[in-house]
Amino acid sequence: MRKLLLALFVLPALAGVAQAQLDPDDDGIGVYFDPCACNNCIAMDVGAHRAFLVITHPTSPQGVHGWEAKLTTTGPIFLTNVNVDPLGAGAINVGIAAGEYIVGVVTPMINPFTYPAVVIAIIDFYLANTTTPARFFIDGVFFHSLPQKVPAYLDGANTNIIKELKQSTGGRTFPVATINGDCAVATEDQTWGGVKALFR
Repeated sequence: MRKLLLALFVLPALAGVAQAQLDPDDDGIGVYFDPCACNNCIAMDVGAHRAFLVITHPTSPQGVHGWEAKLTTTGPIFLTNVNVDPLGAGAINVGIAAGEYIVGVVTPMINPFTYPAVVIAIIDFYLANTTTPARFFIDGVFFHSLPQKVPAYLDGANTNIIKELKQSTGGRTFPVATINGDCAVATEDQTWGGVKALFR
């Protein structure tokens, strides 16, 4: 009986931990439908929903002291609120162009959980219909801090260090999250001969 009870309580807990983060690379950024950055492609009904803007595997051990990125969408989706201070770190957005976020924080944001991700914004949105896919894109801001126009964050340990953030699906022209559509997946260049060789 004790073994059965142990199995009933321990196995569900282990199953929850088994979810894997989608982006294994350092200093990634993406939109996810969970705070652990495990799901960026989902089917949803019409209505109000929530997503998370997440920095995955930040290389700064002291967290994120500020960040900049442009968030855009396509399809039947309307952003109703973007909370840039989800952890109560005293964050303020000074971005003035539509969809641009240039956020500074009083206290560096770190992840209070065990997975290597920092939720930098909570995105509330309304999905108007399900017949057309809705997609999220991330780009750099117009007045960018690095020489190239890319998303970036300020190192939590040293405010003189600005680090580039890489989109979870490869670049600004690829959606970082999709609702009711084909999922974005990582790809590698292959020749047709290389693909055929896999089946020999």
